[in-house]
Amino acid sequence: MAKKLNMVFTRGEDGTKTISLADPKDGITASQVKGVMQNIIDKDVFQFETGSPIDGIKRAYIRETIITELPEA
Repeated sequence: MAKKLNMVFTRGEDGTKTISLADPKDGITASQVKGVMQNIIDKDVFQFETGSPIDGIKRAYIRETIITELPEA
């Protein structure tokens, strides 16, 4: 099963921006992730050619995906 940590940020009037990271460590907590997200906001890590910068935290979640390879015919 593949796991991805999705961090969703707000961008003012431009909606949201989601940053996904593969294989988050087991047992990671919401407070740990929100601390990292706040660091990203505070340090203005990402630059966008157009639109608003990241300005807030919307939510964070882990998505689990089951991948089933199809057999060769």
